[in-house]
Amino acid sequence: MTLAYDPIPVLQVAGYTEREAAFLYLAALHSGYFLRRQYLRFIERGRGALAARFLRRSSALGHIQSIACGQARFVYHLTSTEVYVAAGLGASHHRRLKSDATIKSRLMVLDFVLDHLGETLLDTQESKVNHFTRALGLTESVLPRSRGVVFAEEFPLLLNKDGGISFSYVDDGALSASGFEHFLDRHAPLFWALPSFELLYLADSNRDLDRASRIFSTKLPDDQARGTTPMTPRGVDHLLDYLRARELADSRKSALTLRDLALLREGDGIYTRPEHRALLASGTANAQRLRQQFEQMGQRRKFTALVLPYGYPLHHFKFESQSKPELGSRVRSIRKPVRRAEAMQDQLFSEGGDEG
Repeated sequence: MTLAYDPIPVLQVAGYTEREAAFLYLAALHSGYFLRRQYLRFIERGRGALAARFLRRSSALGHIQSIACGQARFVYHLTSTEVYVAAGLGASHHRRLKSDATIKSRLMVLDFVLDHLGETLLDTQESKVNHFTRALGLTESVLPRSRGVVFAEEFPLLLNKDGGISFSYVDDGALSASGFEHFLDRHAPLFWALPSFELLYLADSNRDLDRASRIFSTKLPDDQARGTTPMTPRGVDHLLDYLRARELADSRKSALTLRDLALLREGDGIYTRPEHRALLASGTANAQRLRQQFEQMGQRRKFTALVLPYGYPLHHFKFESQSKPELGSRVRSIRKPVRRAEAMQDQLFSEGGDEG
């Protein structure tokens, strides 16, 4: 995201200190939700009055709401349109109330960001698109989309000091692995277009790590990695098939099959580099040599499962008093979160809360 101004001084005008404003900007950008302990981590302090002062100020300004999770634990939701606009995030959906699982996921993302403060993160849609299309020269057709939105998951990417890139996926504790499978399916074209990458699988327990590793190996098998390079993002066989179809189309000596036409449509959007034009000029006469060359340049990739060492008080939100549902009914805990002013004030001046 490119802003014509620094959002931190803009937020300071509302009455925040520089550190408070910086944390609010970080929470607005990555999560929309935060815990008391996350603010204390950001300012590198333990328990104390600073957190209470920050929460008191945010509450008085009407910028945050508290969601009681039971056992004197709270999640704080940054809901103020004014803050998001000041941070250059006026269109952000983070100010909307989310499901339990989504809130937990956003809190985990914020912890990941706090773990990597000072490192180079691609944390906005704009920065990710610019990196892959401008810095790496990839076409937008390989970027992951969900309902037309590029990088819809909003998981941060980490640029490593050695020039490599680490993607992240957050496991919010869902029983089904379908979310991870869909994530891999959407990202597969981009993954195959890179010479190397790492996928960081972030969870708060080790329950599903083996399953996630198996899914990764199934979706991105090692035998397909051989011959997959930035020049051959669909593998060397796909490139050779495309070169053959292009030769047939240019020679007009024989009719093209439906598969040939599909290869041409797809390949014309993938094989656009000057090196590809050189291969088109030489044709498939050296197909075997090309296969050996690209198979020796196979993709390097890594799957890393990490258990975040933090607690999240989000198993079930605390209900307002209501009659018990009938046996077998499914009432989502997020439907009636408690936002009582007196509960908020009690938390503002307490030392405990959300350390879970």
